[in-house]
Amino acid sequence: MSKKNICSVLLAAAFLPAFFSCDKNDTGGVEPPPVVTQPYQYVVVATSQDGTYILQTDSISSGQISIVGNGIETEAATAWIFYNEKYAYDLVYKQGDPAEVAAYELDTNGKLQRRLNTYQMPSRYTTYGYFGDYVVTAVSVTRADNTPGLSFNLLDVKTQTITEKVISSGNFTGNGETANLSGILEVGDTFFSGICTTPAVNAGGTTGTVTAFPDSVWVGIFDKDLNCTLLRDDRLSYATGRYRSGYHTNLAKDENDNVYVFSSAYDSRTTRPSGALRIKKGEKRFDPDYFFDIQSLAAGRHLFKVWPISGNYFLLQMYNTPNQTSEAIWSVLAVVDVEKKTYKEVTGLPAVDKITSIGSTPYAGDGKIAVPIVSKDEYPHIYIIDPATAVATKGLEIVADGITAVGKLTYDKE
Repeated sequence: MSKKNICSVLLAAAFLPAFFSCDKNDTGGVEPPPVVTQPYQYVVVATSQDGTYILQTDSISSGQISIVGNGIETEAATAWIFYNEKYAYDLVYKQGDPAEVAAYELDTNGKLQRRLNTYQMPSRYTTYGYFGDYVVTAVSVTRADNTPGLSFNLLDVKTQTITEKVISSGNFTGNGETANLSGILEVGDTFFSGICTTPAVNAGGTTGTVTAFPDSVWVGIFDKDLNCTLLRDDRLSYATGRYRSGYHTNLAKDENDNVYVFSSAYDSRTTRPSGALRIKKGEKRFDPDYFFDIQSLAAGRHLFKVWPISGNYFLLQMYNTPNQTSEAIWSVLAVVDVEKKTYKEVTGLPAVDKITSIGSTPYAGDGKIAVPIVSKDEYPHIYIIDPATAVATKGLEIVADGITAVGKLTYDKE
């Protein structure tokens, strides 16, 4: 439904308050945002056939907001990064072209604003995250000397400048193959990344080739100079959620900086299950005493993505049928306790066959996690999941066609 059609529907319903009016007014047809009284705002990214809109609200646990007359129109981003509750970055994927990026923040009155106009990264990206003062993207490339490399785009959140660094990636793990990275996970003064190796490289990355080693998982620990310490284990397959050219992170950490390495077991040739290993805080090895076979508890389903919630709880986005690793259907959510090694599928959500999409960027806070969900026959909603019970409660309704991300920003008052 387009923004124009949504407006028509709202007028026909005739039950919304003036805040959601489609009428023209003294501000040129755009309703002024409400007065901000809290030291924070939730940011919701919603879509229609006409565009993508960033909205702000005091609460995501109930109520309704609309794209009609509200928000800031922006590019249709593939990924969103909320940096330390200060800035929201949209990463716009441009196929083989360099990525575009825009940044948003709250002003001293708590109103959402763009920091700078959209600008370009030096290259495209296949994975992303943040580390130190930088939003980081990475992609496999062919260097000027025709050898394989890893290109890092480092966007300084303070100066809003971009630096590109390229390192060699040939025979990166010693197995003769080229490295691709999956995820940028900040841990102390380092960042962790899953390493997926492939036998060839081209200018667009190595997303179309397959490894000769599907029964190995590699993790790289990078310092600020991009020096890498390699870790390997053979109890899982490589750690990534694959979709098209994207390498979606399968790494997450708990509140004590213990890193959990999940594997979707994406490669159909692997003999390893979809599960998790652990790297204890401060160590540079996989914990030999920890192994979590998630697939056996999930009736054969594989995981796709993982997000930390709180404590030992993590949220998994799962494939909806057993042993499915290639089709893009991920309509099951589950909560795992990585310490107790328990698995609970989330209840209180729309039926699996009704869910059409799950947002790429949920928000974890106050011991729970808020997930954007689009389902048939109703407007998109944010669902609040309690990890202790794995029960979801329907929260904020968004009058739009879709919703892709939710996050939280804070600001300093004047």
